[in-house]
Amino acid sequence: MRERWLNCVMIWCRCVSWLLFAYLTQAQMAVNSLRGEKHTANGIIMESSMRRAGQPFRQQLEAPNPVQAANYMDDLLKDYDAARKILLGDFTKRSRIAVVYMCFERAEVIRRSLPAVMRSDGVEKFDLYISQDAGSGYVINKDLHFPESVRIAYIRHRANLCTGLHHHFVKAFAFDIMGYEGVIIVEEDNVVHPQALQLLARMIDLSVNQPDIGIVSLLDMDNSAFLDAAKFAVGINPVNGSMGHLWVYGFHKSRYTAVRQDLYDYFNTIKGQDYRLKHEPPLSDKIKALMASKGFPADGELSQDRYFIYSLAKRGFKRRYQTLFRFFEPIGYLGLHHRHTEAQFFAVFGRGMFNGRIRPEDAFDVTKDPANPELIKAGLRERINRIWRRYFSIDVHEPLVEETFTGIMEGRLNGVEAMTDIRNAGVKATAG
Repeated sequence: MRERWLNCVMIWCRCVSWLLFAYLTQAQMAVNSLRGEKHTANGIIMESSMRRAGQPFRQQLEAPNPVQAANYMDDLLKDYDAARKILLGDFTKRSRIAVVYMCFERAEVIRRSLPAVMRSDGVEKFDLYISQDAGSGYVINKDLHFPESVRIAYIRHRANLCTGLHHHFVKAFAFDIMGYEGVIIVEEDNVVHPQALQLLARMIDLSVNQPDIGIVSLLDMDNSAFLDAAKFAVGINPVNGSMGHLWVYGFHKSRYTAVRQDLYDYFNTIKGQDYRLKHEPPLSDKIKALMASKGFPADGELSQDRYFIYSLAKRGFKRRYQTLFRFFEPIGYLGLHHRHTEAQFFAVFGRGMFNGRIRPEDAFDVTKDPANPELIKAGLRERINRIWRRYFSIDVHEPLVEETFTGIMEGRLNGVEAMTDIRNAGVKATAG
């Protein structure tokens, strides 16, 4: 029995390591291959209408016009005062931190995710911007009601920016054009927890005086099965800056200022190019040359997200603050990752999000007190044993606890798959 148990442990540890590698590889490949592939052209509007109309969703497949997008961006960035007038009319900034909801044309996705942002706790204390890339005739404020209690500016770009220019626009808009202290970015295919914005705002404030923290983000995996929510629901963890995606995240102006020139260099490299082809020559060669000139990894990813992370790391911001629990529900199979089936998508990212209530102002770095990591380890050991002891007569082997704990603290554990593997290992052992 003991030999069979030890063999099971060894197999499970190897399985977890392989799954973690597969998850990171598959997730990055999905992002690299799918982002921005169906952008088209439209007009720019800042609207404040509160009407709701049942307008059908029409998806157009026109190719983007990179030259038009480049000219549009250049016009906005050459005169910030004029850009504010063009984009916002008489809209007046009133908050320290801006929230930017980025979207394209996927009506089904927007109908699920945007209302969650607009219903967020304390949302009236933020300036909320909807930045919609040019695409179909889908006009959001003719389909969804904008609450009068929420300060919303709806921007419909008149050029198809694709993801590369669109993300540059959001950063330059928040800090260069509008002068905010911080920005929170929500991509369209994520349904946020009611308190996610408040939590991220608190995390931005906590990051300011941490010399190695660049961005703050919501964990993109569901590890709740291993953690004690009563103790650590508002716990945040400093992890490697490249760990996880930039789906729901934020950062302080000081971080943008530190890498601003790097970001503009990337912007000028991709401007006027078809960003959908960033992994093919000649654009891939241009991005690789830029990265080499910056001293970034020669085999590094070419996306704007990864370039942003590399830029921050070069300036000393090598880590990010990440939540221990997931405060959003990913619905990428409907949007960014629309080539995945629902089953395939959730096999990688899991389902659901933290379903309790928190005090965002109590957010804390779990590594500041050495007792916290030990409590986390003890809690996950107990939770693993609840399953383990159903199949085995002794407690779980300690190396398995250590591996799981390390995965959590490094921000790389896929808790859904790990817990499934524990159950499968037990079933296999008892069947043998």
